[in-house]
Amino acid sequence: MKNIAKNNAFVGKVIVASLVVLNALFLIYWSILAYYSQLHYDDLHFLWKMREMTIFEYIKDMYFSRSGRFVAYAVNAIVSIITDAFGFHQIWAIFYYALGLCVCWLVVKDFKLNVSRFSLFMGMCFVYNVYVLTNIDFPVFFWLCAMSYYLYLPLACLLLKYLNMEKLKWWQWIIMLVIAVFIGGGNEAFSPVVLLLMFVCGMYWWHSKEWKVKETWALPQIRRIVWTAILILILFVVVVAAPGNYVRMSDTEQFVHPQGLFGWIIAIGEAVVMFFYFMFFYAPYYLIVFVLAYYAGGKMNVDLRQAKSKIVIGFVLAFMIYLVVSSLPNVYLYGGFGIQRSYTHIVFALLLTIIAIGGVLGIDNKSSKPGWIAVGGISLLTVIMCMNIINDSPTARDYGKAVDDRIEYLSALRDKGQKGTVKVSPLPVPYTEDPKHLLLHLLGKDSPMSVLYYISDTDVVPNEYEYHMKRVLELDFDFVLAEKDQD
Repeated sequence: MKNIAKNNAFVGKVIVASLVVLNALFLIYWSILAYYSQLHYDDLHFLWKMREMTIFEYIKDMYFSRSGRFVAYAVNAIVSIITDAFGFHQIWAIFYYALGLCVCWLVVKDFKLNVSRFSLFMGMCFVYNVYVLTNIDFPVFFWLCAMSYYLYLPLACLLLKYLNMEKLKWWQWIIMLVIAVFIGGGNEAFSPVVLLLMFVCGMYWWHSKEWKVKETWALPQIRRIVWTAILILILFVVVVAAPGNYVRMSDTEQFVHPQGLFGWIIAIGEAVVMFFYFMFFYAPYYLIVFVLAYYAGGKMNVDLRQAKSKIVIGFVLAFMIYLVVSSLPNVYLYGGFGIQRSYTHIVFALLLTIIAIGGVLGIDNKSSKPGWIAVGGISLLTVIMCMNIINDSPTARDYGKAVDDRIEYLSALRDKGQKGTVKVSPLPVPYTEDPKHLLLHLLGKDSPMSVLYYISDTDVVPNEYEYHMKRVLELDFDFVLAEKDQD
């Protein structure tokens, strides 16, 4: 027994040391990509509007012409004002990344595990980094107006934690209120999901009081859940009622609604299959998370009241319900491909499910073998991250420099009084290797490469990106791509 304890203590130290190195590499990678990132056309749109409008005018304009997400637009407005004032947007990706880590730490810091808080923090950082790296919508991480997507489910988890605590400190009340307002007024496709999770929590407390209404209402958790749900529901209605939603939905080419029950079944099926298709290629990353959770499960002192198999089946069913429910709003708007608008928080939910399953299955495990397997996986991922830094840094640099050079060139022409249309060269596409492309390439299948950033560029005729960049740079002339050489 002493030898087993010694081995477990040693492998635990190796795991933590390995995670410190790996998390540092992740931070270096995110920082490099953030430094060379450029503004997307939506970011440019919001930037020039905030030069000409107050925050209230901007929110009103978007509410009546584009979307009802007034809280999200308020956040975008503040980000745009600060970006314009300092002339530097690259810090936001790291800010949101750090904010995501802080939110996750507030969620997990009270977990009762037989590990140090530093070990718990390193494990949490690792999971969050895998979440960002394996997200199908990875480039959103550097898109100013969409960076908050990565925070949705972490914030919801923190909200649920505070709602279900017996007592809250004053600062926890403030955080809970801010999160509720952000979720309710930030995204009409996600707030119903949170309301459903809150309903499940409410049913749990009602059941704990044997379905007695008076005794249940006496619980502070129940009152908190009810009043917060009412707040989120009111904000949700305000968002959905926005005239801008219906102006935008009049675009029948962009929005395709399922028709009839069979159409809905097909669309939901397509969404679910599409999600698991993309997730399949990241299975090795998730296997590392699973093994690490399995090893951590052995450090929990828990007496399970149900068989492990039943608990695992429950977790799987809960995730499938979450997946289907989360896809419904965007499936309604975009058909089966609508799930692409929900990828970020569903990927986080998948990771939570993998961790929960691994942790439960690992309970009562005393062997150090899973720990050493985790060390091997972490070491492999460390090599991959080193390769990512080496390969992607020049690609990101070339793209960032090309955009900066074009802005400098256009600004110089503006200062000279340029009036006629200017032709520019296309921007280089910042491609990156990813598991999907590599595997399909090995199998002899065609697969487009992934990109580090969503590319915005003008065309052979002026387009939306050109219009917004022209407003930001205050140009009196158009700039278009030079005609491609004809072979």
